[in-house]
Amino acid sequence: MESPRYVVWIFTTSCNLSCLHCYVWRLRNLAELELGEKLRLAEELAELGVGYVNITGGEPLLHPHFESVTSKLKELGVGLSISTNATIVDEELASLLSRLEVYAYVSLDGPREVHNKVRGAGAFKRVLKGIENLKRAGLGFTLVMAVGRHNYRYADKVVELAVRLGAKEVALIPIMPSGRARETGVYAGVVQYLEALKLAENKAEELGFPTALWCTPFAPHVVRSRYVRYSFCRSLDVADVDPSGRLLLCDVIDVSPASIRSSGSFAEAWRRYSRHPTVQEVISPKKLPEPCEKCVLRSSCRGGCFARALLVYGELNAGDPLCPVRRGLLSSSSREAL
Repeated sequence: MESPRYVVWIFTTSCNLSCLHCYVWRLRNLAELELGEKLRLAEELAELGVGYVNITGGEPLLHPHFESVTSKLKELGVGLSISTNATIVDEELASLLSRLEVYAYVSLDGPREVHNKVRGAGAFKRVLKGIENLKRAGLGFTLVMAVGRHNYRYADKVVELAVRLGAKEVALIPIMPSGRARETGVYAGVVQYLEALKLAENKAEELGFPTALWCTPFAPHVVRSRYVRYSFCRSLDVADVDPSGRLLLCDVIDVSPASIRSSGSFAEAWRRYSRHPTVQEVISPKKLPEPCEKCVLRSSCRGGCFARALLVYGELNAGDPLCPVRRGLLSSSSREAL
């Protein structure tokens, strides 16, 4: 049995902000792993050869266990990144992150007024200060824009901000109708998201700046720039671990084929997870909607984002609600087979 290449660890649901689209809010009542359990998990991930762990939240920098666990991972040779709103990154925290050789994914959702509307008054000023402290400590970072109906028109502006602030890359991720976003309704529709992609692509091409599209497996249908990259997620490359040690099918949905606590170890939980019928059906779907079955991306995209399909259509393999082919806006043969 192969281990995942990397792990996305939702370290905590605690946060100093209250964002309109937060998906981890739904996990706030879980019994979080104790420090001893976290340290054992860190050791086991290293033993299994996991190369990279992303510590996310919530705001993981707020957690009292953050330094102990990340220091253990660093000591064991596991690569580290953190997803952060950066609003509390002072010189001391930046120095710690530098010692840990952490790469930072920093949330920034648009110009000042847009970012503050999403994340609260003063958030934009504080994230810029946090970024400045990261840079002074010699840390690389990516700006991450959560794209919704409130900010999709500013995708090109976020690319410009990434260049101006000295980011290594910018990433766009569509807001999922999960957690608080399901209540606020801020997630983008297909036409809005496609406009955001085009704005970002055009600006990336103009500036020659690396741009990543996360959770956008249909991207080959709509982007052409050599500066824009994308990936596919229906594989066993990644393990999503929630604060209580459950292995989630995706971190935005509450489908948990296995748990570290009930399995006794990560290795056993991963064995159960990887063999679970639901996981196998996601990785190798037997049947997809007709547009997907006929699509030139069938073998790589495999129906697109299964989490979004479950959240919108109630079925994992119902086809990606944001895909323009699935929605009849593009032909399934709109791009040459890869």
